[in-house]
Amino acid sequence: MEAPQQSTKKKFKVGIPRALHFYRYFPFWKKILEELDAEIVISPLTNKKIVEEGVTHGFGELCIPVKIYYGQLLRLVHDHPDLDFVFVPRYVSEVKDSYFCPKFISLPDVIKILPDVPKILNFEVNVKEFPISTAAIELGRQLGKSQNQALDAYREAQKYFDEYHEFLRNGSSVNHALRLTERNRPFTLPKKKNTGDIKFLLLGHGYNIFDTFINLDFQKKLHDQGVEVITIENLPEFVFKKPVIVNPRGGKLRNYWRHEEEIMQSIRYFLTEGRDEIDGVIFLISFACGPDSLISELIMRDMKVVGLPFLEIIMDEHSGEAGLLTRVESFVEMIRRKKRRLDLGKKHKFTIQTATEV
Repeated sequence: MEAPQQSTKKKFKVGIPRALHFYRYFPFWKKILEELDAEIVISPLTNKKIVEEGVTHGFGELCIPVKIYYGQLLRLVHDHPDLDFVFVPRYVSEVKDSYFCPKFISLPDVIKILPDVPKILNFEVNVKEFPISTAAIELGRQLGKSQNQALDAYREAQKYFDEYHEFLRNGSSVNHALRLTERNRPFTLPKKKNTGDIKFLLLGHGYNIFDTFINLDFQKKLHDQGVEVITIENLPEFVFKKPVIVNPRGGKLRNYWRHEEEIMQSIRYFLTEGRDEIDGVIFLISFACGPDSLISELIMRDMKVVGLPFLEIIMDEHSGEAGLLTRVESFVEMIRRKKRRLDLGKKHKFTIQTATEV
């Protein structure tokens, strides 16, 4: 396939749907595409019409994040009919011992069934077969760039992506960091607000946690109730160095899925050395997500062993705000009462010890 002929003045216009891997890799995508002299266009924030459009084109067994992707892509094409490409990367394997979800692996093929989709800009990450730099060279070729230009762009993008991750580990929320990236602003933390009296680990894939429409602005609901929230993106790098071994009845199994492995690694940290750093765990899951359903059962059992409160929230296009808010309020109040009882117990014990010493 020959590389497209590009004018010296015209930039290729590349559309990126605001869905799925956008919430994980957008800073890398933006940097490498801009270094390759592409003009980037992003679809808007998810809304009701986008969800409805995606549901119309998605069959019943699809999880809601994929349906949202359909809706986001169709909105992008509708709003920008002059797109030269739509960027639909294929993520197969980012590390050699795990895979991504098959729905993501097949995404560039499946979206071709949608109406009026422009040319797909290919970018395949499959380290089981070839290094990511090879994918970057192919990406550059499609945009009319040389191998050296593509490799330079890849190095700059990886450097920027490393800075982005360091910013998250320093305490930034993903949504704040993505806004800064989108607006070409430097990575600066917002002014520190009053933290809550309890702290939760919010588990889940980025497209479930950071798309505020589909999760009904879940993090704001927690903040409004005085809860400080952290996600796995805020955890130190060493947490994800060692693989998790699942031990069913004496056997030893490795996690097959990339995202689920990271979730299990974060839970292992809070089961052990980080046990006293949080007061509870909430896991946001998409309806019909098989891998999440499996590890959720494992996590729930481990939480019972250590006595750490755990709540699972399953979401789809029919999720209602009233029911969600009731469950969250009850969970928060339960933990707050538990903390008060423990604090009173410690205070009473201290008073007795002090009186005895006197």
